[in-house]
Amino acid sequence: MVSIEKASSEDIEELARIYLEGYKGLEEYAYTHMEDVIAYLNWLFRRDVAGIFVAVADGKKIGFIASDGNWYSKREGKVVGAIHELVVLPEYRGLGVGKKLLDRAIQYFKERGLDTVELWVGDENVSALEFYKKYGFKEKDRFNYWVRMTRSIKDEVGG
Repeated sequence: MVSIEKASSEDIEELARIYLEGYKGLEEYAYTHMEDVIAYLNWLFRRDVAGIFVAVADGKKIGFIASDGNWYSKREGKVVGAIHELVVLPEYRGLGVGKKLLDRAIQYFKERGLDTVELWVGDENVSALEFYKKYGFKEKDRFNYWVRMTRSIKDEVGG
């Protein structure tokens, strides 16, 4: 059984370990040194402390999502819900953990009155691209090796 809980700044070191483990093989898209990851996570918590959620199974943190309900998207021309990170430990992938985290973030964005979700994903991160497409995200544009994807949540029930 996996539960989704609000993360707190006390979780940063554990989230950093999940981040580093989760990005193995995709280092070109990630910070690779613990001190850089911790600085990045601190930035995410300052951006929107209420939008960071952690997946817990049997008392162990196994993944997290950093969602930001304060993000102004220049490309969309408005504040959108931004997914800055969605990381699940490799041994827990394919079990619905990522979907639970994503669903919680989208619920959070709806609670904030937002109608669009935006994220950027590495162009060779095929499993992430397929995951987001499966859950209704559409590719909007590309910048270098990043793909920008969005999903409208305007007319969805819930939240």
